Amino acid sequence: MQTILMMDFGFRLLCEIPHFVNLTIRRSFWGVGAFQLTLDRGMMGWDQVEPDRLLYLPERPEVMLLTEKVLRTENKVTITGVQLKGLCKRRICVPSRLENADEAYQAFGWDRFNGDAESAYLHYAENNLTAPEDEKRKMPGLVLAENAHRGQVLPWQARFDRLHDLLEDIGQATGLGWDIRPDFEHRQFVFMAWEGRDLTSGGRLATLSRELGNVDGARLCVDRSGEIGTVYAGGGGEDENRLILSVGNETEGFARREGWTDVAGAEDAEMLRMGAERKIAPEKRTLTVEMTDNGLCRYGRDYDVGDVICIRAEGYGMNARLIEMEEVLEDGRRSLKATFGDAPVTLTSILKMKEKGSAR
Repeated sequence: MQTILMMDFGFRLLCEIPHFVNLTIRRSFWGVGAFQLTLDRGMMGWDQVEPDRLLYLPERPEVMLLTEKVLRTENKVTITGVQLKGLCKRRICVPSRLENADEAYQAFGWDRFNGDAESAYLHYAENNLTAPEDEKRKMPGLVLAENAHRGQVLPWQARFDRLHDLLEDIGQATGLGWDIRPDFEHRQFVFMAWEGRDLTSGGRLATLSRELGNVDGARLCVDRSGEIGTVYAGGGGEDENRLILSVGNETEGFARREGWTDVAGAEDAEMLRMGAERKIAPEKRTLTVEMTDNGLCRYGRDYDVGDVICIRAEGYGMNARLIEMEEVLEDGRRSLKATFGDAPVTLTSILKMKEKGSAR
């Protein structure tokens, strides 16, 4: 059984929780993730758990858990929350105020950005978390990581959108993840882009297959209900004078599936084209795989969230990115439910570790 540590936003250790009934952690590459911890009343630390406190496993400092809700019953205490990057759920994207606006009310424009994915992440984090126009919106102790300019170049715009939704959109469109992680040495939190590894070739090859003993069965589902292959994008201008551009026009007849996107403020065809391409949605393939943790390739040791790995099951072969991992620790056992996507492909797996006392 792993010990859970609890601290506040000032990195002050509040207590240790050496025993618990159940702990579920869902790490997400693009989303904010989730967690739930259940304690028996009387267990060490049960009376110290309150909202806005941070929980983490000491040997895995990258997984910070933010307590948001505490439910107390006669016998149990249940705590739910998100990954530390769930702090972004507390902000919306507030653009700069327009100059020369009527002082009787606040007038705002759009927060537009065109650049690589990492720069887009840091731009919206700076404007809404670390250095917002309104000082009261700033989150103390949060800093930006150094910009390595990774990821696809795309145009973005925001106007009172939920910040975490925008960041998730950037990740899904570009394949680059994001996170907020603690820097214990400098007692601060760091907003950063998160890049997975490609483990589909070379010496670091990671493969899931029946032959390797980590796949027990598979089921494939192809879903075209959300597919969009032809996109019309609207840019600057009004009515008949508005700029309109479309991509994917080569498709015709029954195979043509159309969609619309608003790229307000785009003044040239290239920006409109990039905005339209961002809305193209191919068919969704879902591969569900039942697995055991007896194989040579194991989560946490050989691959992690964000990595692209090989999947070979029931005659299907593909490379997919691990975008979420749900880990459940209970009664000395671990079960894992993984979601792989990148094509997009979703792979759901259930892994069970029977050895007691070890969760990794």
